[in-house]
Amino acid sequence: MTTREPSSPRPAVRVAAQTGDVLGESPLWHPVDGCLYWLDLAGARLHRMDMAGRVDTRRVDRPPPLGAIVAGPAAGRLVLSASDGVWLYDWAREALTPLCHPEAGRSGIGYNDAKVDRWGRLWIGTSDLAERDPRGALWCWVPGSEPVLADTGFTVVNGPAFSPDGRTLYLSDSLARRVLAYDLGPERGELHNRRVFAEMEADEGYPDGLTVDAEGGVWVAHWDGWRVTRFAPDGERTLIVPLPAPRITSVAFGGEDLATLFVTSARLELAGPMLEAAPLSGALFAVSAGFTGLPETPLALS
Repeated sequence: MTTREPSSPRPAVRVAAQTGDVLGESPLWHPVDGCLYWLDLAGARLHRMDMAGRVDTRRVDRPPPLGAIVAGPAAGRLVLSASDGVWLYDWAREALTPLCHPEAGRSGIGYNDAKVDRWGRLWIGTSDLAERDPRGALWCWVPGSEPVLADTGFTVVNGPAFSPDGRTLYLSDSLARRVLAYDLGPERGELHNRRVFAEMEADEGYPDGLTVDAEGGVWVAHWDGWRVTRFAPDGERTLIVPLPAPRITSVAFGGEDLATLFVTSARLELAGPMLEAAPLSGALFAVSAGFTGLPETPLALS
C-alpha cells in the first residue's frame, strides 16, 4: 500500500438528483432493467431513476434504518436489507418477501452494505447500531442454505466489493479507518489472507461504501471527507474526486457503458454552518470518472 497523492485532473461532477436524503446510501445500477436505485436509510425511502433522469420515490414498509439493496433476478426486483433481515422487494407490486435473517436474536445490530460476488453469493455486513462495540460481522448467504459467518470484530461494516476476477473481496472497516482485502475463491464462501489494503488519516474521514472498476481500481466514499478516492489494485491512490458534501456514503457505476460514477450523500446530523456550507448534502451526484464499471451480479432465487 502506498499513499502518494494523485496528480490526475479532477473529473466533472454534477447533481443527478436532489432528493434531500437524510442518509442516502447503496446506489445500484440494475443490470436487468437499466435503472439506478438508491436508498434513504433513515427515511425508509427507495428511489429509482431511469435513463432519462426521471426519479420515482416510494416508502418501503420496513422499520428504519434500511441497509442495502442488490440486484434481484428480474427487472424491478431487489434484495433489500432492513433492521429485521433480508427481503426480496418487487417494485411493480411493492411487495416484500423474507429471505434470511442471520442476526436474528441479537439486539442492537443493524444490517448495512451488501453485494453479490461473481459466483452468485450474497455478502452482508452488519454493525453495532450504537457504533461503540465491535459486534458487527460479515455474513455469506447462498439461497437455499443457511447464512455462514465469514468474519467478525467490526463496529461498522461497509462495502463490500470484488475484484474483476472475483478472487479479492474488499471491505471497509469504517471506524478503524481502513479498507481490508481478503482472498476469495469459487468453491465455498470462505475468506483467507485478511490484510490492510488502505488506511485513512483523521482529516480524511471514514471509509464508507466502495466499488471496483473494470481495471480493478477500488473507489471508496469518505464519510466526513468531502470526497471519493480511487485506489489502484496495489493500494496506490490514483485519483481524488472532491464533492460538495462532507458525508459521502457510497458509489456505483451506471448509465451508458457503465461510464458514470453515481455517488450518494447524507445530511444526517448536519446543521447550522455546516449545512449552510454544504446545502447539497443528501443529493445524488454523477461523476464523469474516466473509468468504466463492472455489471453487478444479480442474486439468483428459485
